[in-house]
Amino acid sequence: MAAESKSVAVTMQSAKTEDKLMVAAEQEDIDMLYQLIEEDGNVLHRMDKMDVVDTPLHMASSKGCINFAMEMMYLKPSLAKKLNKEGLSPVHVALKSGHTQLALSLLRLDKSLLGVKGKMGYTPLHYLVMYEKDEDNLKKFFDDYHPCIINDLTSQGETALHVAATCNNQALKCLLQWLRTTAKMSMLQKHKLLDVSNRDKETVLHVLARNQPEPQIVKMLSSDLRINTEVENLKGQTALQILESSDKKGNDNIIKCVPILRHTKFWDPVAILRRTPFYIMAMIAQWGYEIKTMSPDNGNAMLVVTVLILTTSYQASLSPPGGVLPADGPIKNNSNKFSNLQIYIGSINGTTRSNHSYHVMENIDFKPNTSTVGSSVLKNGQFLWFFVPNILAFSTSFLLTCLVIPTLVSGFFSFVLTLSLSTLLFCLLDSALVIISPDNQTSQILFTCVYTIVYITYLAIAFVVVPKMRKYVIS
Repeated sequence: MAAESKSVAVTMQSAKTEDKLMVAAEQEDIDMLYQLIEEDGNVLHRMDKMDVVDTPLHMASSKGCINFAMEMMYLKPSLAKKLNKEGLSPVHVALKSGHTQLALSLLRLDKSLLGVKGKMGYTPLHYLVMYEKDEDNLKKFFDDYHPCIINDLTSQGETALHVAATCNNQALKCLLQWLRTTAKMSMLQKHKLLDVSNRDKETVLHVLARNQPEPQIVKMLSSDLRINTEVENLKGQTALQILESSDKKGNDNIIKCVPILRHTKFWDPVAILRRTPFYIMAMIAQWGYEIKTMSPDNGNAMLVVTVLILTTSYQASLSPPGGVLPADGPIKNNSNKFSNLQIYIGSINGTTRSNHSYHVMENIDFKPNTSTVGSSVLKNGQFLWFFVPNILAFSTSFLLTCLVIPTLVSGFFSFVLTLSLSTLLFCLLDSALVIISPDNQTSQILFTCVYTIVYITYLAIAFVVVPKMRKYVIS
């Protein structure tokens, strides 16, 4: 009997201690926290052993008591992964209560809290896009914790895009703008994210059409991010059909959204042609992302291949087929010059009754010998067919080399190597445009091609080099 009364007294004392801890958390009284721990040293350990429990960390998160929450994280970090009776972790509670800075502080201490799933499989990311309105907080979260945007799905198979489209268009707009401009996700990952369907086979466009469609967001999804507008859900409806059958037809937003989707085709040649520069930059961004995430061994292997292509294409540009006009011979008299060259390739045995053999020859015509010393002996068309692909191969390898170098060599040396490669590129262009070109017309054609290639190349390099230089300048 005495033992039973003693255990009841201990239970009552622990219950009182836990209640007092909740009061201390609500009042952000850190001194009271340590006083209670001194009285009952196992109080936090008892909470940690429970699967579902309201902890002082939950209370501090709901009240925005950031100092108390940080103190609790240092004392018992595992409490940050506990779910309360509502199925929410402290990070969920902080985001739901509008205390985003507190939630970000908890995540900085332990990034694994991002993966804690609460009620219906909602992660902190889903609660962020559900409740947060501040654009700076949203962008900071997306920049720091972008992998979870792709990986986090609810029990309904919904991404953060689906959740935002349901109840928070401001967060959805911010997330879509971030997806358009960020280089932290590859082009393939972005398209994969936009194509994700929930359990009802609905993309983010379906969910948006059913809830709160806005013309700006619909246009961003259909025109800018090129989401497939022809996907059907389980009921066989596209997003356009959902809008047309909506019971809110008088809504101004729906009236504006219908023509946007009606005139948007996933395979629209005109729209694709108009957005060709965007696709080129997206492809370059994809290259940059894959190179940035490449392992050092793969980077070294790629450098070997690109340097081999650079060397071969550079040497081929200096020694085009047929050679160049010599400096030690008469150039006025063309009577002793070859006008064409026949190359024997092989023979084919006849299949007719006569059973004759046919010789296969290839003719290469040379231009009249009226050009300057060092220019190619080929005619204009043949020269261009050789030189344009050669410069394209050189420029592509040059671009990839310049993107790989900063991932393997940092700081000043990467800049010096990139500058050296740029000098080599200009030497090639000078030889192609001024010396080896047969005439001025060919030089102009080459100049147009080369200008486009070099512009794209240096624009791509700027995405890698400029941020690094800015970092050193600011520091």
